Amino acid sequence: MNKVYLVGAGTGRGMLTLRGAELLKNCSCVVYDSLLREELLDFCPPDCERIFVGKRAGEHSAEQSEINRILIECGKKYPVTVRLKGGDPFVFGRGGEELLALRAAGIACEAVPGVTSAIAAAELAGIPVTHRGAARGFTVLAAHSAEGAPDFSKYARAEETLVFLMAKAAAGDIMRGLLAGGMAADMPAALLSAAGAENSVCVQCPLCELEERAASLPAPLTVVVGKVCSPALFPAMAGAENGGTCAKNCTESAPKNGAELCEGGAEKRRAKICVTGTPAHVSRVCGILRERGVSAENCAFLLPIPLDLSGFFAKMQNYEWLVFTSENGVRLFFEQVKEMGIDLRAFGGKKFAAIGPHTAQTLQSFGFIPDLIPEVYTADALALALAARGAKREKTALLRAKQGAGRLSGAGEQFAVYELSPDPALLERAAERVSAAEVVTFGSAFGAKCLLEKCALKAGAAAVCIGEEAAKELRLRGYAPAVCRSARAEELAEAAERAAKERP
Repeated sequence: MNKVYLVGAGTGRGMLTLRGAELLKNCSCVVYDSLLREELLDFCPPDCERIFVGKRAGEHSAEQSEINRILIECGKKYPVTVRLKGGDPFVFGRGGEELLALRAAGIACEAVPGVTSAIAAAELAGIPVTHRGAARGFTVLAAHSAEGAPDFSKYARAEETLVFLMAKAAAGDIMRGLLAGGMAADMPAALLSAAGAENSVCVQCPLCELEERAASLPAPLTVVVGKVCSPALFPAMAGAENGGTCAKNCTESAPKNGAELCEGGAEKRRAKICVTGTPAHVSRVCGILRERGVSAENCAFLLPIPLDLSGFFAKMQNYEWLVFTSENGVRLFFEQVKEMGIDLRAFGGKKFAAIGPHTAQTLQSFGFIPDLIPEVYTADALALALAARGAKREKTALLRAKQGAGRLSGAGEQFAVYELSPDPALLERAAERVSAAEVVTFGSAFGAKCLLEKCALKAGAAAVCIGEEAAKELRLRGYAPAVCRSARAEELAEAAERAAKERP
């Protein structure tokens, strides 16, 4: 029986539940909003239908009636549809409306809770919404609605913590309403910008400065008011890495995201980095950048689509060397091995080659240690290394992408394990972001070609390529990209960080 799952994506890194991850791994279709962590889509199978209904730059999200219609259609068509929503689906996420629409249409559905910013925004900054002696409870309010701003003055006498979501535009109304209702001007407050993201910022200040401080912070903004926000009680820690102190009787804390706090607490940000390519590649490069304290945007748009390998398996005994050039190739190859019921002992006499350490690690995860990894992680170096080991062309199988680099073709017989295909919705979103970015990374020639046929780089933007094949595509279009010394995700991340630092 087909079923639709309303899944909360949580608030930022690591906030997706195990149940949510399990459903994404097994879904046939995902209908999703703008997410703090778009790499959550990496959990989805390569052939999963992906439908974006969130807000784009300069545009509003799809109408709720249209989203309901899409969910009903998907629920009728696909065995497992995941409706992925930021935070928790029922906390100001209109998940209840979707649940009722699905039930009315006779579609089986289930809600999977998510970590809501109503609690997580403050908690990530080290501020509890309840604390003995300071707050026995908390109230969560939408700072605005279609009917306009609520009467905030009636909450002024509350003894519990007040949490206002979507509060960027309403910060002034919140401040004035609470003051008018009799709340003390020096009541502690906290403003939490982009909670859960790399560029998150927490500002603690008196209630009377709420509007002024909110004006300088980007959305999404959560406002928390109450004794628990006192810096003397719980100084904001934003990942336990605090920033400097403002000169306005407030404290400001920023995460380790490559930003710097200037005089007075203002923030100086590094250039925006967009990482493009397949989900696996983008996720790895973004992860390296974030570990280095650099904010990066996930702009994955290329999906690896598995291809039939029955032709290879029919004559596998003819080959001495099995050569892999990507993690995707290794993973999808062994998925077919499992599906076809092939005994792993059939590979006992084979030699394995991997183009680099990440491919090698993936091979090892399936129980095979590569016999060959070139010193330089390029197609040219791999071809030379195979020749040096006496690998004969007719005895060597190149198991890689259909769009694999031509330089390796003479080293063996190619078998396409998968083909790269741009997802239309993801490509469109990547193009929007890349066209406004100051630094863009490219992980393959095919990816560069697909993206640059869709959009142009911003004037003066820096392009960073993992290898010469990708760089050629950019040079054909008049760009002068930087090229990594070796085709490694770590090298690409380091080059992107250097480019970002050099931006004016």
